[in-house]
Amino acid sequence: MKKSIIFSLIICSTLLSYGQLSVGISTGTNISSMSVSLRDLSTFKINPTFGYNVNVIVDYKINPSLSISTGLSISSKGFNQHIKYFYMPGLDTTADMTSKLTYLELPIYLKFNATINQVSVIYGIGPYLSYGLHGKITTEITGRKIETLVDKVKWDKSRDYHSDLLNTYGYSNLKRLDFGVGTLVGLRYKNVIISASYQYGLKNLMWEYYQDEEMSNSSLSLSVGYFFYNLFNPRQI
Repeated sequence: MKKSIIFSLIICSTLLSYGQLSVGISTGTNISSMSVSLRDLSTFKINPTFGYNVNVIVDYKINPSLSISTGLSISSKGFNQHIKYFYMPGLDTTADMTSKLTYLELPIYLKFNATINQVSVIYGIGPYLSYGLHGKITTEITGRKIETLVDKVKWDKSRDYHSDLLNTYGYSNLKRLDFGVGTLVGLRYKNVIISASYQYGLKNLMWEYYQDEEMSNSSLSLSVGYFFYNLFNPRQI
């Protein structure tokens, strides 16, 4: 056991001596939506919604052109939806639904870097894992009267048929864990980075009330950040 620990420490110290480890922070905005597959989409219109992202970035540079980037992020996702019900002339009802979901995310990107006149052009790709922290769905129903319903997302399979959750078509009951693939592009000048990333969820977030209905996240993010450059070798550039 002791030999294994010593060997691991030697490997880690060797990697750090050849690489550069930097930690940064960034924040920005998200434009997110949902890929939705339901039995009847004729009365549904899915629109994107705006959110935010706050990130702690850990970047390990293997060589001047290749690095591994990870960290933790708080990311707001969701969608807007317009629904129209057809009852009879004069009795049509519409509903505007806004879903706001907040996730804790762990991305792991392999990044390729090309430096031109002190500006690094960055491209990255890799998987990400998300954990649902909290969520809220606001529905404004317009018909004979106007009413607003607010439901908290329940990250479990239970469904209360005596509550207003039925107005949200099961969106109030979602799977907490999500995963997918992401890609990013960016520009870095010295310690400042500007980046755009896109994430595509691979997991069906809906519980299997109906086996042919699916819903998954997608999000485009824009962010600006600052790196505390090269923590282990601060004199090197």
